[in-house]
Amino acid sequence: MLNVHEHDKHWLDSKLYGLPSPHRVAIMRQYRKKPNRSEANLSVLHLTKRIAAVMGKDKHFYHVNIEQQDLMQRAKQHARRCIQITAQAEGKRLLTIYNTLLHYMACYSIKPPKLSETIINHLKLDTLDEIDLAQVYGALARAGDEIWWKRKLRKQRNLQIETISRELNLVSKQKGIYASNITVSNFQTQWQNNQQLLENTIATNEHGYSASLAELSKLNVSNPAIRKAELMVRIRGFEDYAKEMDYSALFLTMTTPSKYHRCFARTGDENPNWNGATPLDAQEYLNRTFARIRAALAREQTTPFGFRVAEPHHDGTPHWHLLLFIPTEQQQTLVDTFTHYCLEEDGDEQGAKERRFKVEYIDPAKGSATGYIMKYIYKNIDGEGIEYDSYGKDASSSAIRIKVWASCWGIRQFQQVGGVGVTPWRELRRLDAIKDPSLDWIEAIRKAADSSNWALYTQLMGGVFCKRVEQTIRPLYKTQTCALQASTINSGATNTQSKPIAALIQEQSRNALQEYGNSQKECGNYPENSDNLLRESANRMRKSSPAMQETISGTVAVFSGLDTGLASGIDAEIAGTHSELAPENYQPLKTNRYGDSALTQLKGIVSFGVEIITRVHTWTLATKSQVQRNAFCSHLEFCQ
Repeated sequence: MLNVHEHDKHWLDSKLYGLPSPHRVAIMRQYRKKPNRSEANLSVLHLTKRIAAVMGKDKHFYHVNIEQQDLMQRAKQHARRCIQITAQAEGKRLLTIYNTLLHYMACYSIKPPKLSETIINHLKLDTLDEIDLAQVYGALARAGDEIWWKRKLRKQRNLQIETISRELNLVSKQKGIYASNITVSNFQTQWQNNQQLLENTIATNEHGYSASLAELSKLNVSNPAIRKAELMVRIRGFEDYAKEMDYSALFLTMTTPSKYHRCFARTGDENPNWNGATPLDAQEYLNRTFARIRAALAREQTTPFGFRVAEPHHDGTPHWHLLLFIPTEQQQTLVDTFTHYCLEEDGDEQGAKERRFKVEYIDPAKGSATGYIMKYIYKNIDGEGIEYDSYGKDASSSAIRIKVWASCWGIRQFQQVGGVGVTPWRELRRLDAIKDPSLDWIEAIRKAADSSNWALYTQLMGGVFCKRVEQTIRPLYKTQTCALQASTINSGATNTQSKPIAALIQEQSRNALQEYGNSQKECGNYPENSDNLLRESANRMRKSSPAMQETISGTVAVFSGLDTGLASGIDAEIAGTHSELAPENYQPLKTNRYGDSALTQLKGIVSFGVEIITRVHTWTLATKSQVQRNAFCSHLEFCQ
C-alpha cells in the first residue's frame, strides 16, 4: 500500500480541504491503491477536477461540509449582497438589475427566479403592467431574501454531497445502498429537528381546542400508515373498476440504459459505461420516454390507467414499476409501444432487450393486480410486512434510505396514471352526511368516498377518462384577503397595501451597503447615509426613462429596507398625485412574502355552482413557550 510522500502532505490537504470525512477517506483509499506516487497524485487531480465540476468551479471547489449555522450565515451574506447590487443600480433599468442578479446567482450555481419571455419583452420595452411589475419585484425580492437563499443553498448542498458520493462510488449495495451514509445522516438530523418543531408548536382553533402539529400531522397522508392505506384503496378501486369494464391488467418495469448506472450490483465495481449521470438525469429520461409512449398510445386511441411507482436501484438510479389497466384487445399495442421506445436509446447494447423493459400479464386466477404492486408500495414507504428488500437488506432500514433518496433528489415515488382527482375524495371524507335532498348527488359521492369505494367514487365523478375540469366535484380554492390598513391606496406600481414587499428585508438590508466592497466609502458607518444613497439612486433611475417614473418606487420599496417614514416619503414624492380614496368595502388580496402571487386556500368542494366548505376552522400557531397568544398566526390547512 502506497504511503503519502512527505512533500505531498500539504498539497493533498489543500486538495481535499472542505470535503466531508467519508469523501476524504474514499479519495485516500484510491490514492493508496496506486502503484507509484505519480499515478496516485494524478488520480487525486482527476477526482478533484470532477468534484470541481460538481461544485460549479473550474479550478477549485469551496467548502461543502458546513453546519446549519454556517448555511444560514451564507444565506444572509448572499441576500445582503443582492440588496447591495440593487441599491447601487445608479439609474440602471430594471432589466439590467434583473440580469445582474441572474449573473450573480449563476456564479454560485443557484437557479434564479426566472421571468416569462413575455414579461422580459415588456421589461425591455418599459411596457410593464401592474401584474407584470409585481412578477419582476417578486424575482428581485427573492434575491434579497435570506430565507429564499437558505432554501436554495440547503438543496444545493444536499445534491452536491450526494453527487460527489456517487462520483466516489460510495452509493452501492456494498457501501451505502440507495443513498450515501452521510446524506442519510444529514436528512435524519433534519427530520429530527422538524419533528421537534412540530412537537413544540401548538395549534389552537376558534373554539379553544389545542393540539401540537405533531399530533395533527398524524391525521393526514404524511402519516405512513394513512398514506399506504389510501394508496392501496385507490389501486384496489382501479382494479375493481377495470373488472367492471372487462379490462386486463399488466405489470410493467422500465429501467434506464447502462450509461445512467454508476456501478454493478453484484460486485460494486464501477460501471465503465457510466457517463456521469445523476438520478435526476435518469428520472428525466424515464419521464421523457413515458411521455412519448403516452403520446404514441393516444394516436392509436389507446388510453391505459393505473399507478406508477419509482424506486431506486442499489446505486440510486431510478426505475419504474407500472400497474396499467387496458382493454384486452389493446394489450399487444401497448406492449409493442413500450418496447419500441424503451429500446430506442442504446437499444443494441448488451442485455438491453432482457433488462430495459419487462412485462407481466396478470392472471386473475393466480392473483390480484393489487397484490403485484403492494410489495413495492410497502417497501418504499416503511417496509412493514416485508422482511428483506430485493438486495437482501432489512426492509425497514432500506425504506428509510429510500425516503432519503427521494427527498434528496426530489423524485416523486407514487403517481396515479389517469383517473379522477384525489383532493375532492379527501375533502368529502371530512364531511358529515349531507341531509339536504337537493344535494343528493354530492351525498352519493360522499358516501362512496367515506366507505373507501374508489371504484364507485370514480364512476360517480365522471369515469376514469373524464377530464379534471369536467368532473362532478372539483376542489374549491378561495383567494385570501386582508383588512385595509389605510384610507388611501396608491395606483399603479406603488400599491404597497396589496403588495407588501417592503417588509421582507427591513432589518438586514439597512447595513448591507456597509458590509461589502467599496460601499463603506460612500456610506460610512451611518445608516442614514445608506438611505441617502438609495434616494439618490432612485432619482437617477427616475430620470432614465418616463416609464421608470411609475416603477421606481416599487424597486426602492423592495430593496431599500428604509423606515416607514422614508418609504412613504418616496411614495409621496413619486406617486403622490396618483393617490385616490379606496372603495368603502375594499379588501386587498393577501400575497405571498414576495408580493407576486395572491394566496389561495383550499376551503372545500364545488359542484355545479354549489360550494361546500369543508375547512371551517381558523387556527393560530404558537410555540409552547410563546406568551403572546396571537404570535405566529397562520391558517393551518393540512389538518384533517
